[in-house]
Amino acid sequence: MGKTLLYVDIYKSLKSDIECGTISVGNFLPSESELTQRFSCSRMTVRKAISLLANDGWVQSIRGRGVRVIWNARGSVKKENVFSVEGLPSFTESAHAIGAVPSAYVFLLDHVVCTTEIADMTGFPEGTDLTRVGLVRSLDGKRMAIDRHHFLTSEIPGIDRKVATSSLFHYIEVDLGIDIVVSEREITVEKPTVQDRKLLSLEGPIYLAVTHSRTYDSNGVEFEYVESKYLPQYFHFFDTATRNPLP
Repeated sequence: MGKTLLYVDIYKSLKSDIECGTISVGNFLPSESELTQRFSCSRMTVRKAISLLANDGWVQSIRGRGVRVIWNARGSVKKENVFSVEGLPSFTESAHAIGAVPSAYVFLLDHVVCTTEIADMTGFPEGTDLTRVGLVRSLDGKRMAIDRHHFLTSEIPGIDRKVATSSLFHYIEVDLGIDIVVSEREITVEKPTVQDRKLLSLEGPIYLAVTHSRTYDSNGVEFEYVESKYLPQYFHFFDTATRNPLP
């Protein structure tokens, strides 16, 4: 069983403190000295964890004062509309965060050789072996999303139906010992395909919220490309933007 890097564990611990209100919005994180003592680590390790929190929009460093929590729970958003595409949680983690029961149906599980067309779409090298996983995602028994994954098989071997329908991130992090660090995302709105309509039982005119994501580990290796399509009533994207004036 693999172990996550310490700064990732610190990131998750501090994020949990913020989520449960131990450190509330507007307050400051413990100082670097306090955190290095708490986690028995170096200042650099603490800074890496805080950098992840900042990238996710949870905290803001204020010169001369410390690191302030700026994340606030979206309490005004209804449960059925709160499946948030924010940060980098797994589907299962997001579902549990809103008190919903997740489930998944596998409609595709096979291997393909990465062609020029697939390489252009996914970013994987031509000729590599890829594991394709197609899932229909449900919350509380209601179909709400379609995931079409391409995994680099050399990095993520052994995916079967049991793994695919449980938690892929848990399998990757715990069973394979890989640190999931960052994901590049493109978000669009698209018409559903014929297969999308069949899988989600769609009728009439409708558009789906779509994310195209490339996910990387702590060594900078892309191991996953996934296209996710959501029913609009289940899709919320929260972001924290910083202003960088143009020259």
